[in-house]
Amino acid sequence: MKILLCSVPDGSIKNKPQPLIPRHNIKNGMYSWSGKDNEQPTFPIGLMRIYAAMEKDGYNGDIYDINNLRHDDDELIKNLKKIKPDVVGLGGPLSHCYPNMKRIIKILRNLFPDIWIIVGGHITGSAHVVLKKNDVDVCVVGDGEICFVQLLDYIKSNYDRKKINYEVFNKIKGLAFLDNKNNFKLTGYGDQIVGSKMEYPSYDPWEKGLQEFGGSEKLIHEVFQDASDMRNIFGLNLESQHYTKENLEIHKKVMNKKVGRIQTSKGCVAKCTFCQRAMKGYRVFGPSHMEARIIELKEKYNVGVLLVDDENFGSDRRQGYECAKLMKKHGIYWSSQGARAASISKEDLKFYKEHNLIGIRYGIESGSQTILDIMEKKTTLKQVYDQIECCKRLGIATTSEAFMLGMPGESRKTALETAEYNARLRYLLGNNWNPHYPAWATSIPGTPLYEYSQQAGFIGSSIDEEEDYLFRTADTMEDRGILNYLNKTEFNIKEVHYWIYLYRYAGKKEFVNEIIKKNWRYSNEPVRRIISQIFHQCIKESFVVFKHDYKRRINNNMKLSQKLKTMIHITAKFFVAFSVPFLPKFILFPLLKVMSDVNFYNLKKRFKSKGNIQRYNLFVDRISEKNIKNDFLLTKEKIRKTERKIDLSLRKITIANSEKIDTTLTDEAKSLQMLVRQQ
Repeated sequence: MKILLCSVPDGSIKNKPQPLIPRHNIKNGMYSWSGKDNEQPTFPIGLMRIYAAMEKDGYNGDIYDINNLRHDDDELIKNLKKIKPDVVGLGGPLSHCYPNMKRIIKILRNLFPDIWIIVGGHITGSAHVVLKKNDVDVCVVGDGEICFVQLLDYIKSNYDRKKINYEVFNKIKGLAFLDNKNNFKLTGYGDQIVGSKMEYPSYDPWEKGLQEFGGSEKLIHEVFQDASDMRNIFGLNLESQHYTKENLEIHKKVMNKKVGRIQTSKGCVAKCTFCQRAMKGYRVFGPSHMEARIIELKEKYNVGVLLVDDENFGSDRRQGYECAKLMKKHGIYWSSQGARAASISKEDLKFYKEHNLIGIRYGIESGSQTILDIMEKKTTLKQVYDQIECCKRLGIATTSEAFMLGMPGESRKTALETAEYNARLRYLLGNNWNPHYPAWATSIPGTPLYEYSQQAGFIGSSIDEEEDYLFRTADTMEDRGILNYLNKTEFNIKEVHYWIYLYRYAGKKEFVNEIIKKNWRYSNEPVRRIISQIFHQCIKESFVVFKHDYKRRINNNMKLSQKLKTMIHITAKFFVAFSVPFLPKFILFPLLKVMSDVNFYNLKKRFKSKGNIQRYNLFVDRISEKNIKNDFLLTKEKIRKTERKIDLSLRKITIANSEKIDTTLTDEAKSLQMLVRQQ
């Protein structure tokens, strides 16, 4: 029995599934993602864990890393014909992969009508859509190591996919499938490997697969970034950074080394309402497995710096300390790519620093405590600030993912709070702070936020409407992806668009205020020093943005009238950004509102015909306000009436709403929602 495991690329579409990104989309040896030159190939850790589990039980197979190879259809078909698989497992990250997954499934089924096609990963938060809109046999929900092997055991003795023994299927935990009457069935979460038995897979099968399917040696080694770029090891992809003498010394030691990635844990301790939890609980890999992988990366791939890709590094204190000791033992410098401020103490940070920690990335999400409570982050803004202040004192490079706007309950007040909080952190860290631009909250299947969006009427309840939404989310990979984010607030779309301007410019204004306030109050620096800081941090940055916008928007194919119009727009933005340090708020904010409205109407006009395909988003008017169940929106009034912060939890709100409304959701969607709620 030939088994093939495939990674699925993210990809955007315009009304219909697009071809996979061609592999010839290369610049300077870099295999590009969606045409962007700064994207880096990655190791498919989830798929490899499945491979390791099935190999341990005596099953052999191939790894076809389509995500990194980015093969076009012709090359994809050629390779599949060469393999002739009996079973194909597709690993789908989030909903952004759906168009490419649909396309790969169609190719597979046309080539091999009788093979088994199994889908796993985060995309199974929409398992009912995947099953009913694609010729897929079964979905694996949650952890797949045990479940997938049990499926292989069944297929080995019952290969005919048209004669499924549903009694056996019902006994395997973690399956979603359609029975003989086309009814959706869900057996719950898959059984999990206990932490002490979790094995971190070797990189060898992945490399072997890349070589077999046309991946060059260059591509394999591009997965490991070059440590000669200081941003890769200290800045965590920051635009700029102040480096300490110690950092410079570390950089000298690793200049000829590579930057690799590794995980020390699986899952998450939190239940944030915007985040899809495909796996239940939080577990860690054993120290012996971790050490074996560190040695493999160091000796085989010349890795000197490791990025720890845990979602919640340090949540298991013992595991965090073991990991740090191993890094020190083998002379590896490392950075945590995901951490919670509430899970790591100042003593922990000091210990990690003594054991080669050079950077840490926090998941903050919002600078408004109200929004954090709605997200159910279970952290406070003070905890975050204290953590970052401690990192600065210890010399640990610190950053965060982009702050998020547009959660239910968001308002101009909370957006401004986020902008100002971000500015205070930027002042604290100098230019060593990443989130200059915000992201929009996205309703991802399998989350309370998605359920909330359905209840309020933003996402259709039929299978066709949900599939259309999955196609739309893939467009977030492009610049115009903002068109596909839903407006989940009580405010009109023009007001929501204005929050972006508040974040960018009001945040910069607050940053200037921090410079003036802190320097005058605490250090008594001369005025010329303050002016110098403002110039370098704000005004100079305005010139950089102007240059970037000019290169991005002006091209030789544009008509002269278009060039002039674009140039006027860019110049207006520049002068506003340039004048931010000098304008008082009562002048700045109305000016920003005018700029926002002009930009809004231009975007709306530009995408009017395209936007009508999707019913609700930031730039397309809702068809009818009566179709939106405003009674269930998280409004300012409801927030004011809330006595206890826990009542702001979106999870509790969706559960309460479901008891009050006669929802039109399908039984399939309801069963998946119940699974999410029980996490």
